[in-house]
Amino acid sequence: MMKLFTSPTCPYCPKAEKVVSKVAKEEGVLAMNFPVNTDEGLKEALKFGIRGVPALVIDDKYLILGVPDEGELRELIRKLKGGEEYGAS
Repeated sequence: MMKLFTSPTCPYCPKAEKVVSKVAKEEGVLAMNFPVNTDEGLKEALKFGIRGVPALVIDDKYLILGVPDEGELRELIRKLKGGEEYGAS
């Protein structure tokens, strides 16, 4: 599962949302958006020590700060799917 942390005032977040949504759909992975301006989003971000957005957490283990590169994200997802770790969350 991918968790994307965003803010409505962030100029980079819409692009990150687009990349994550596209890769999640094409790779068959669940992606959730956590706006940090909500109680739930802030609480979840604090669990991972996230202080800036956009930030992407994959399987509660891997953190990508900034707008993820589509190719690198796809490669990481495929690598994780091939291993036992992926989908354990």
